[in-house]
Order: sequence, then structure tokens, then C-alpha cells
Amino acid sequence: MYRVRTRPEQTIIFVTSHKKKNAAVQIEGLIDQALQRHRAGRLQEAEKIYRQILHSDPSQPDALHLLGFIAYQVGRYTEAVELIDKAIERAPQAPDLYNHLGLALAAQGRRNDAIHAYQKAIELNPRFPEALNNLGSSLRAVGELSAALTNYRLALDCQPDFADTWNNLGNLYRDMGEFDQALQAFRQALAFQLDFSAAHSNMLFLLSHHLITDPVDVLEEHRKWDRHYGMEGRRHAFMHSRQGDPGKRLRVAYVSPDFRQHAVNYFFEPLLKAHDRNKFEIVCYAEVTMPDEATRRLKAEADGWRFTTGMTDAALAKQIQQDGIDILVDLAGHTTRNRLKVFTWRPAPIQVTYIGYCATTGLEAMDYWLTDSIIHPRDTIEQAVETIVRLPHCWVCYQPPEDAPPIKMPQHDGIVFGCFNDRSKITPQTIALWSRILAQVPGSRMLLKARQYADKAARERIAAMFAEREIAAGRLTFEPAATMPEYLAAYNQIDIALDPLPRTGGVTTAETLWMGVPLITLRGQRFIERHSASLLVAAGTSDWIADNPEEYIAKAVALANDHEGRRHLRMTQREKVAASSLCDARLHAQAVEQAYRQMWTTYLNTTNDD
Repeated sequence: MYRVRTRPEQTIIFVTSHKKKNAAVQIEGLIDQALQRHRAGRLQEAEKIYRQILHSDPSQPDALHLLGFIAYQVGRYTEAVELIDKAIERAPQAPDLYNHLGLALAAQGRRNDAIHAYQKAIELNPRFPEALNNLGSSLRAVGELSAALTNYRLALDCQPDFADTWNNLGNLYRDMGEFDQALQAFRQALAFQLDFSAAHSNMLFLLSHHLITDPVDVLEEHRKWDRHYGMEGRRHAFMHSRQGDPGKRLRVAYVSPDFRQHAVNYFFEPLLKAHDRNKFEIVCYAEVTMPDEATRRLKAEADGWRFTTGMTDAALAKQIQQDGIDILVDLAGHTTRNRLKVFTWRPAPIQVTYIGYCATTGLEAMDYWLTDSIIHPRDTIEQAVETIVRLPHCWVCYQPPEDAPPIKMPQHDGIVFGCFNDRSKITPQTIALWSRILAQVPGSRMLLKARQYADKAARERIAAMFAEREIAAGRLTFEPAATMPEYLAAYNQIDIALDPLPRTGGVTTAETLWMGVPLITLRGQRFIERHSASLLVAAGTSDWIADNPEEYIAKAVALANDHEGRRHLRMTQREKVAASSLCDARLHAQAVEQAYRQMWTTYLNTTNDD
């Protein structure tokens, strides 16, 4: 039986038990040939050999298993599950097969089934670090943080240098608001696996989005990523001619892992639909392993579409260059499954970062960062390698979900404040501010909703921080995540939304406004502290922006005491937001297109020496 270990940038296949003594020598030889190709990433060649083996012996477990794993690697998850299930029928005591079945099930979104598969693998082999690690990740995905932590620790007990688990542990600690421990975990991952770009990107996300360090250090840490992981791309970077027609129909391409049901898509889809196709041809490079209905909508709107999963950085860079892209736009930054390495090859003459990340990419090859004057005022303290381009209105346009429920007045006594942002944003600083508001509004309560609140320990930790500020647990309600219609309907339970700090809301802020709920935000100095402020200005609700803690409290208390004003807001706010620049896709697209055209003109008018 063969065991396959997956890491972010490599696949390791090795023998874990002797082949059956009576196995045909010919089949053994064919499996060895296939394994050589599989290890080298030559998946089509390996798949051909595995299928040749199964033609002779349809129940050969190694061939079924490894062919199923290839199906998983290339995104054919249904086929992967079927093949690995067949292998399990032949080898029901092989823990590796259950672990790999779990991977395929998790990729299908079948989290509970995946959890059961990992648990079976661990039952067969209690000291199985990969299965423990994968089980931890599935538990984290459903909000079971304490159980996830237990399994990560067990995995590290089995294999202390398991870099993947250290990386996952870092993400878990970030979920829990334990930022110092998260940083230590990411550094451990990088110590055990030097070339671990995903862990490095996760660390950069932590440093920038949770304000762990100052802007100068944030910039330098991002540049370190580029110096290390951009080395190969710089050596083989494409050259581009500065000749061209200033008024040509520009080929603009967007690169993202989030062309699916994802927060980024609520800001990207309206732009894609509104682009002027007479002047711009739009291509999407989708690092999407599990397409959904949102993926299908986006694909139908794009002029060109390529799935990029499984493509090497070199191959994808070459494809983009051959596609003749004029402006290449990153929509992920240092978020999960980003393709930033591709940009280091400079496959397009102009490269831009936009929407998906709230800090510099640090890439020498990234030319522009598209934002607005609220996110980045002229005196911004933000540091960036890119030239900051400020759009004249909001930096994004919001597309409300079609299945948003109707707005209803809350049916309760007293005031209910609420926050539906991720638990990682709920800092001690945030709770201190909210506690002062609750203290000044007698009988008021707080509703907190996020996937992490499925975990009892997470709820207790938040409640304890409120208790330290004399806010009783009985005034708090916690709800886990839900489906989109149920999630949005929960806004009908709250009177006023309170933004966290320093990391404010993004799509959550737009959803709050769409559901008729006023939101108070505290505007800070950096992008991540001004995200909500940009959306509120665009929606015509800038009165809810505070510039200091005392003003934040005063605005929240004033709204709590203005019952008739809140009732009027509830019934008119959606219409107001719909008519605002926040939801004006064509206005937004025109601003973005004007920025692209100016970038192109600047490029043509700049000599190579400039």
C-alpha cells in the first residue's frame, strides 16, 4: 500500500507496507513507473498507467487509491471519492485511504462526512499526524475550535516538525484572537519548512490585518516574502514592448481563488458585469477547485475564462503572457490559495492589486494598488511598494444578495446591539468600548454571530472579557454561522450594529446596511481601520463614523435613544443604499476603467530608463 502526503507545494508518495507477495511483478513495475511520474507532477502520464493497471485488475487497491488521489489533485472530487471508496473495499484496514477519502469529501464541502473519515483513519492508527491535522482543519471549518486545537496538538505530539500543522495552528489561534501565539506558530512552520509561502502569507495577513506591527515593519515583512519567493520569477521575467495604441481595447485579466460564493465576489461581480466590453476585454484566471453557482455566473459574464488549479507558476505566467494580457489584476493578496508568485514573472506589462487584501503585496513587480481617498487619504501612514491609485468614489461596489430577506422591525423590549463579524476581529479593545456602551444603555443586550461561536470555549472567553468590565453573561447572546438567508434574517433581531476595532468590517458592513441596520464605526489610520468608513460614506451614512472612542460611544447611545429615528431608518435604508454610489456598478466600473486607461497611457509614455 502507498501513502501520499500532501503539502502546499509538494506531494510525497512513499511505501508504508510491503506489496502483497503474490502481486504480479508486471503490476509492481507499472506502479513504480506511475509513482515516478506522480512524484514528478506528471499527473496525466501517471493516470494513464494507473488506468492501464485497472484495465487488467479492476480491483487493484493501490491503483484505485492513487488514481483517486490524482482525481483529488486535479479537482475531480466526485470521482476521487468513488475511486478511494473502491480501494477501501479492498483494503478496509488501511488508515491512509480514509485520510485521503476525507480530503476529497472536505473538498466537496461534505465536512461532517470528512470528519468521520478522518476519525476512522485515527481509529486505525491513533498516531497518524496527517489525519489528526486534517481532522483539526475540518473541525476548525465548522467552528469547533477547542476540538481542532486538541487534534493539532496531538498531530504535533506525533510529529513536532510538522510544518503544515504549525501553519494550521497559527490560523486557529488567529480565529481565537490569540495573535501572539498565532505569530509564534507561523514562525515555527517557517522554521521547519523554509520554502512555505502559504505560511509566510498567513503571517503577513496576521501582521497587517490585526495591526501587530507598525507600517514600516509591515512593508519590510512583505518585501521579505517577495525577495524569497519572487526570486525565480524575477530571473525569468517576461519583457514587454512599450509600443501600442493608447486607445486600444485593453485586455484586462483578474486572478483570484474566490470566483465562487465568497465575500470578495459581492464586490467583484458587479464590476465584471458593468465593464464596457467595447473598450475592455475581460479574462478571469480562476484558482477555484470547487465551482459553484457564483462561479458559473462569473464565467458567463467573462470574455475569457481559465481554471488555473494544478498549473505551476511558470505555466500560468506563460499562459497569461501568451494570452496577451495588458493589465493583470490580483484579487487575493496574501490570502488563502493566492497566485502572487505568478505576478513575480511579470506576465503582463501592468500589474495591479485590488479588493482581496488590505495591505501592500510587497511585490517589486506589482505596479499599482487600487483604493480610494477614504481608505488612503493623502496623509496616509500606510507604506506600500505599489503606487496608490485613489478612485473618486468608493473603492468597491456592492452587489446585494438576491435572496436577502425582507426587513422587519425587531420584536423585543430594550435595545439589542449586534456584531456579525468574525471572532478574530473581537479584540479586548473592542469589548472595552462595547461594555461602556452597554453600561450607558440600561437593559441593552449584545448579539454576536460568527462561525467560531459554535465552540463553547470561544463563547466563554468572550463572556469572561465582558464580565471583567461588569457586563453579565445574561446580556450576551451567541449564535454560530448559518446559511446566507438565515444569516441575513438575523439582522432583524438587532437594533444597532457595532463595528469591531481596529479591524473593521468589509462585506459584513455592506450587508448590515442592506438589512436596514445602522452601524457605528471608529475610523483609524490604516486601510483595515477605514474599510467600513469608506462604505458608509458611499452609502450616504457618514454620520455614523466616529473619529475617537468617546464619539463612537456617543453615537451609539444617541441612536439607542432615538426610537422613532431608528424606525424610519429601518424602513428606508435599503432604498437609500440601493440608490447610492455603493451600489452603482456602472459608475464604479467607469472609475476603474478610467484608472486602467491612465495606467496604460502612463506605461506607453514611460521609457525603460524611467
